[in-house]
Amino acid sequence: MRIDDPASWIPHRPPILTVDAVEVDEPGVKGRGLRRFAAGDPWLTGHFPGNPVVPGVALIEGAAQTAAIVLLAARGKGGGGFLADVSKFRFKAPVIPPADVVFEIAVAGVFGALCKVSVRVLAGGVPVAEGELVLSASPQ
Repeated sequence: MRIDDPASWIPHRPPILTVDAVEVDEPGVKGRGLRRFAAGDPWLTGHFPGNPVVPGVALIEGAAQTAAIVLLAARGKGGGGFLADVSKFRFKAPVIPPADVVFEIAVAGVFGALCKVSVRVLAGGVPVAEGELVLSASPQ
């Protein structure tokens, strides 16, 4: 299942919407988010002038948004939630725009309203970051 309009699934809007599309391999279990970072992206205006680098926080946010959509796909409808924890995140290389970034996520466990996911981030097919996130479902 491919979702080309992430804003129809999660409440994020530009400039904080950091995923262009999500490919759900298995709803609620695993998938990939896709994002093309361009030198003119609002994220990069001041990071760093004349030498843009995609901030690590943008990579974490893209992974969290991808994870939320993969989880919501199991319910078959959009919703909300919050990033509850970021752990064991390591950045292996800077992401220099223009860059095609893939956020690979796999659910590691669900504990009530909390969900732990493993994340791997690739730019141009090369691993640039990895770690774990915990997402919390929005009470609804």
